[in-house]
Amino acid sequence: MIGDSNAGLVAPCGLYCGACPIFRATSNRELAERVAQALGRPVEEVKCLGCRGEKGNIKSLGDYLCPTYQCVEGRGLQFCYECDDFPCLKLAPCADKAQILPHNTKVYNLVLLERLGMKDWLQRGEELWGQYFRGKKERGGDELQV
Repeated sequence: MIGDSNAGLVAPCGLYCGACPIFRATSNRELAERVAQALGRPVEEVKCLGCRGEKGNIKSLGDYLCPTYQCVEGRGLQFCYECDDFPCLKLAPCADKAQILPHNTKVYNLVLLERLGMKDWLQRGEELWGQYFRGKKERGGDELQV
C-alpha cells in the first residue's frame, strides 16, 4: 500500500512516479539493467527522483522538459485539476506506445485526486489503478465506484 510519505511522488499531471520502473530502478540495480536494455541507454542513465524531484526533466527519457510540469509550475498550482482550463490537451493520451505508457490515466488520476483527496488517493491508489487497467466498469459511461 502506498503511504502519505509518497505524496511528493504524485506528478502535477496525476501520474504516480512511485510506480514508474525508471524511478524504481534508481534503487534497484537489477531492474535498472533491464530498463536500460529496454530503453537502449546506459544503465547509469536509468535513474529518476520523480517528476517533482527532477523538476519535469526526466533525463533518462532524453533531453525533455515536460510542458505539463512547466504549465502547472508557471501557474503556481500543485495539480492540473486546480486549473480553470482542466482538462486541456496537454493531458491527451499518448498515441505512441499507449498500451505501455501510463500517460493515458492522467485525467482519471486527477479526477480521483480531486474527489478523494491526497491521503485517500495514495491509500487506495493501487486498488483504483488496478480497476482502471482491468476494466472493472461494466459498460462505457458507467461511473466507477470509489
